[in-house]
Amino acid sequence: MNYYKAIIQYDGTNYFGFQWQKGIDTVQNDLNLALGKILSGKISTMSASRTDTGVHAIEQIVKLTTEYEIESDLFLIQLNQILPLQIRCVSLMPCEGPYQPTTGHKSKEYRYLFTTRLKMTCNDQKFISNHPYQLDLELMKECARMMVGQHDFRNFCSAGSNVKTTIREILFCEVSEVNPHTVLPQSDLFIIHPDLRQCYQLRIEGTGFLKQMVRHLVSALWLVGRGKLSLDQFSYILNGPQKTKRLWKVASPRGLYLYKFKS
Repeated sequence: MNYYKAIIQYDGTNYFGFQWQKGIDTVQNDLNLALGKILSGKISTMSASRTDTGVHAIEQIVKLTTEYEIESDLFLIQLNQILPLQIRCVSLMPCEGPYQPTTGHKSKEYRYLFTTRLKMTCNDQKFISNHPYQLDLELMKECARMMVGQHDFRNFCSAGSNVKTTIREILFCEVSEVNPHTVLPQSDLFIIHPDLRQCYQLRIEGTGFLKQMVRHLVSALWLVGRGKLSLDQFSYILNGPQKTKRLWKVASPRGLYLYKFKS
């Protein structure tokens, strides 16, 4: 067999996540269909990370196993011609058979983009979430700093994932003001109105994440920014016992990006 490491970008707006599901539109479904049109023999794909419904990816790593060898340069052109416009393969290189994309990195980074505008265009809302309230960014930044290190994030995840522990280590966490045109790659995938030059970003890097963890953290930060959750309350939720009820609804997936992996 032959083994390759591919970097995939995608607009997840109309997909029910990355992972293959029978009869459901997922990124892996469309990727496998495209591969089957240009490759002969047995083919399999394995991703470094799952993404949920509506979540985007700037750098999704996919291990491709094929029965026959691939001509990388020509193959990349052919694959992008066949793939839906919402998915792009940006690179492909050989890798070793034992390489496992789920464990072949030390950390991964997510970014969540949002604005506080009263109105946004429909297309911009595909790629940047909107929370139309005045926010105290300094308080949110302080909460972001609290998250760095090892914590039990049991109060910041959704049910349904089979994990041994809800303790995760966060290596970097920051809330900042950014230009979305410099954060997102210049491509046909993520098109934002040229006049939208300012938004906010939660940038978070960790060794692992729980189900919808980043989106729960964003919602909690918004409550802090609005003065509906104090710094002490946030710290208690982060470091205290498990809560039976949450004060927030999980944030929209539209502003969330699987951004990069670090080896």
